[in-house]
Amino acid sequence: MTNTLIEIQPGTYTIDPVRSTVRFTATHVFGLGPVHGTMAIRSGTVTVAAEPRRSSVSAEMDAASWKTDDARRDRDVRGHRFLDAERYPTIGFRSTAVVHGADGWQVIGELSVRGGSTEILLTLTEIGPDRFTATGRVDRVAAGVRGGRAIV
Repeated sequence: MTNTLIEIQPGTYTIDPVRSTVRFTATHVFGLGPVHGTMAIRSGTVTVAAEPRRSSVSAEMDAASWKTDDARRDRDVRGHRFLDAERYPTIGFRSTAVVHGADGWQVIGELSVRGGSTEILLTLTEIGPDRFTATGRVDRVAAGVRGGRAIV
């Protein structure tokens, strides 16, 4: 693993949907424990610029691929109260800035869900010649997913 974008060969890289995924942990308001799951990435690109701050990222996730260890919950989350995957089949991300701060490299961008969007900050935790891993927090209400506020 390398810890700097400067060590990555500049260019545009296509995200491989077969080898890539979004992993998430949701918290339950009643403290019943974390919910872990995944979503598939449909497509995306990472452009590494010679000047790292000019780099960019875009990706589309498949809203219908939301999956946890509970099939009933998954149907509910994909349904009209939450993601409404039938009407809004993709969740999009588009970077607006790449910055280097005290926590290392960060990607700031817009997360588009259900026709709305919210800003999100992703911190790169792993940077390598063929792998990028980032973590961030999403406020689902700010992102436009307002259903079930008392239970999720």
